[in-house]
Amino acid sequence: MMLSPGCLRNRSRLGPYADGALQERARHAVESHLSLCLSCRREIDRLTRLRLLSRAAIGARGEPDWAGFWPAVQSRIAREAPRPIRDSWWLPAWKPFWGHPRISVAGAVMATLVLTFGFWPGKNEVPVALGASIVVQDVGTDEPDGGVMVYSNPGDVTVIWVFAAEAATN
Repeated sequence: MMLSPGCLRNRSRLGPYADGALQERARHAVESHLSLCLSCRREIDRLTRLRLLSRAAIGARGEPDWAGFWPAVQSRIAREAPRPIRDSWWLPAWKPFWGHPRISVAGAVMATLVLTFGFWPGKNEVPVALGASIVVQDVGTDEPDGGVMVYSNPGDVTVIWVFAAEAATN
């Protein structure tokens, strides 16, 4: 038998529904699905029978005997030496700043400044994409088949390309 999307969504809720452990909204969703789905109703019947058989096999439970509980706890406390409490590994580094908010704030501000100016681009590191302009010039030469191309970034770098004519082969 193929499961519907409603079966897939509600199949995991059937056990808690049979035990009465679902919240109201989920319970209503399962009940509306059960009104439409025969296979899930059969599963609920199976789970209910299983629960009744389990309770019958266990029998009635009596009240637990707490008479020996507290004396055993007290004797164990008296018998065992307390273990020392260890601080976390990071606590010794933080303790000097713990009661000094001015030092903590100043350290946070300094860390922010170091990170900000550490990653701030310098004058020579500005990429072209961030707004630096490049001037391209074509400069003529006396050579009829040659050429010169000049790329320059004002005040920074100039690249000159010289194109020469190929030698004629006879």
